[in-house]
This record gives sequence, C-alpha cells and structure tokens, in this order.
Amino acid sequence: MTHKKENLRLLISLGLAGVMVAAILWLISKLSSTIIAPSNPISTSSTLTNQSSLMNLGTKILVKVQTYPEKMDGVKAFDEKDFNTAVKKFNASLKNNPNDPETLIYLNNAKIARDNSGAIKVAVIAPINFDPSLSEEILRGVAQAQNEVNSQGGIDGKKLQVVIASVDNREDSARLDKELVQDKSLVAAVGVRLNAAIYNENRLVLVFPVERPNQAYNAENLEKNSVNSQLNTSAKNYLFHVNPLYENLVDTHSRYIARQARNVAICGDSPTSRSNSTSSSNQILVEQYTQAIKKYGSNIINIPCNLADKNFDPKAFVDQAIETENASGFLLMPSIRNIYFATKVAQEVKGRKPLFASESMYSATTLQNGKDLEGMVLPVYWHRDANKDNPFAENAFQLWNAQVNQRTAGAYDALQAIIAGLKQDNTREGLQKVLSNPNFSTSGATGIIQFSPSGKRQGEAMLVKIERCESCSTGTGYNFALLNKK
Repeated sequence: MTHKKENLRLLISLGLAGVMVAAILWLISKLSSTIIAPSNPISTSSTLTNQSSLMNLGTKILVKVQTYPEKMDGVKAFDEKDFNTAVKKFNASLKNNPNDPETLIYLNNAKIARDNSGAIKVAVIAPINFDPSLSEEILRGVAQAQNEVNSQGGIDGKKLQVVIASVDNREDSARLDKELVQDKSLVAAVGVRLNAAIYNENRLVLVFPVERPNQAYNAENLEKNSVNSQLNTSAKNYLFHVNPLYENLVDTHSRYIARQARNVAICGDSPTSRSNSTSSSNQILVEQYTQAIKKYGSNIINIPCNLADKNFDPKAFVDQAIETENASGFLLMPSIRNIYFATKVAQEVKGRKPLFASESMYSATTLQNGKDLEGMVLPVYWHRDANKDNPFAENAFQLWNAQVNQRTAGAYDALQAIIAGLKQDNTREGLQKVLSNPNFSTSGATGIIQFSPSGKRQGEAMLVKIERCESCSTGTGYNFALLNKK
C-alpha cells in the first residue's frame, strides 16, 4: 500500500513539473516575439490564417540584384534578432553597394530594433518581381526620406520604421492589400494599387509616388482609383497623389509634338508572350496620346508598331512609316522593360525625323544608348535643374553615388508628405485630416506639396531633351536637358 502511495506522489510531482516547464517555455516564446519593436508589434491578418506575411522589415532579401554576402548575413542576423550584428553587416553591405535602397531601409529598421526605440510604422509597396527597376527607384526615394528623418531624431522622438510589402505572384495582390489595411500598427502606405478603394474603406492613407495612365484615363479604374471619383468625394478621402495626374504629362507633351510633326507614328506595347503587367496601361497611354495629338491638329499614322512582339521588325516599320505614310515624327512609349526595343526603332529613325518618347524612358538605361536617342524629347514631372536651390538631387547623388529620376523624387515626396503629416498627428484618421487640410504644405523634391481635399495635386509637366554633354555626372556622355515648359 505504501509502495502505491509513493508511486502516486511521484506521478503527481512529475505532472506538476511538466506543467511548470510548459508554462516557462510559453512565457519565453511570448517575450521573444516582442523584441523587434515593442511599441509597434507586427500584427497582421496572415498570422491568423497561418500564411506567411507579405510584409518584411529586414528578414528576407527581395531585391536580388548584386546581393553581397554581408547583406545575406545581415538578413540572417535580423531574423535571429541579433540586431547589433545586423547593423554591422548592413553597413558593410552598403560600403560595397551604396546604391541598394533595400539594405538602407533594413539598416534603419535594425537600428530601431537594436536601440529598442519607439517607432511609427509605414509601408512601401514595391512590385519587385514584376518591375524591379521601378521598384528600386521607388525604394530609393523612400529610403532616403526615412534615413533623413531618423538621422534628425525621428518624429516627436519616434523613429520611422519602413516595412516593404511585395508579392511573388499576382494572385496574392488582394491578400497584400488586405494585410496592409488590417495591420493597425501601420499608419500609412506609399505605392500604386489597382484596387485602391480598400484603403479608403479601411481608412489607411495611401500616397501614390508615381502616376500611371490608367489612374487618370481608364473609365473602369477611374471609379475604383481616381481621387476624382464619386467614391472618394462622398466620404473622407485617404488616397493622395504626390504628382499631378498623368493626363497633364500627355497634354503638355502632345501640344509640343503637334508643333514639331504633322504625321506621327506611335510605337507602344501590346500583350504578347513578352509583355508584362504594364501592357494594358500602355495601350491606354497610346489612346491618350492619339486623342491629345489629334486635338492639337496633327495626325496619327495607322501602322501597327508593337515593341513587345518578338517578331517586330524596326527597320521595316520605320521605312514604311516614312516612305509610304509620310511620317514626320516618331513617338516611342515602351514599358520600362522594353526600352531596349524602343532604342532599336530609334536607331532606324536616327537623324531622319524628330523623336519623342513617353516618360517611361526618363531613366539611366535610356542615357546608356544616348548616341541613338540624341534629340529625343519626353515629358517629366521633375528635373534636377528645375529648382537648383532644392538640395534633394545633390543629397540623392551623395547617398546613392548616382543620379536619380522623377520616380525616386516622387517616392521621396510621398514619404515626405506623410512625415510632415505625422508630425501633426500620428494616427490614421488624424493623418488623413492633416493631408486634406487646404492649409497643409511641405517642401519636397518637386517643390511645395499641397493636396486638394480630394487628394489631387495641381501642376504642369516639363519637357526634357537628350543632349550630348562633356564631363557630366551621368557617366554616359549624354544627359536630359531641361526645355521650356511649353
């Protein structure tokens, strides 16, 4: 009997010990999960559905161009919550590749975690897998703005934490939007979304860093996206455009084209096996230009020119346009990925007729082919010489060791507007009220930023021309020279 009692006591003791061990392990796991940013824990809908988060503070390399071992080590250390090591490794990676915005964002986030700083969290939405060039340009603007504000002490003593939101496939796009708006620790986002209404409905400020043709023209998307739509004027608007709408670019450029060329041949992208997500947007842009050029009195030559068609013959197209249709000018509007094929058309035109291009060709890639594109005129929202007293361009060159374009300037201004608003009110609803106030203004790369209550920004486009230059900072021997606005 005594032996049975001793066995019972032993079992009870072992059971109590097991419960205590389990409780201790649970407590440790709860404490470790809050190390990254105690004042702004990441709580997203994905944690409830057992799906991996589409938002990343520094534990995954998304931009895979020129990935150095130090960056890989930094990401690994960040994931293991060894933030001292993460900071050292990210710094080392930037010494090897100073033109990497993802690493700079991760570095600032790691510093926040290392110092256990209070933080305000915003998101940047980047289509890294679908448009890596555009994504890096946007990330540079956001990274520069984050780096500057944090170097100055942050926003009312709180550092700015930036989460990069990106998807591997288009099927996850809706889940990304849902995850962003449901994360209550997020106060704002920078990015371009096709279905932006969800941001209005869930009261999360979304600032567009760049403009796309379908944001201003496509009737179906206008009802969903545009700040002009009835959806956004009937209630509080949470969508803000840091650049004037795309139609301003088209109008200014078309007026100039019509003065230079009577018969215009247009080359765009249409859906093919080599096309991408910008194809529908590109088709809309072709239609916008067609209508605007006709409005100003010139004609559009009706010869198909599809830069996305693998069987497209640039020489045959140019010869037919000039010899048969009497073309007096050529307008190229490639997606960023197809700038190379637009250059092939330009090589055939070279010197024979005036060349024009959409703003997609306002990039360093274009200048690398400057000898074939000299004299080409295109529209822009920003140019470093438009306001020489503005320090943005010089600061950007020192930071990235390279010139930046208007997409980086737009992303910088998008986050600058958010930062200025957060300094007055760092809640979602408060930020919306501040940005919508007619008296709100802040200075950015593109000048003074002000929004109408509907989120629009007024302004005109500028025109630039590719010209040969000596000892210019582009390193290509060519540069975008600013022309008169009209």
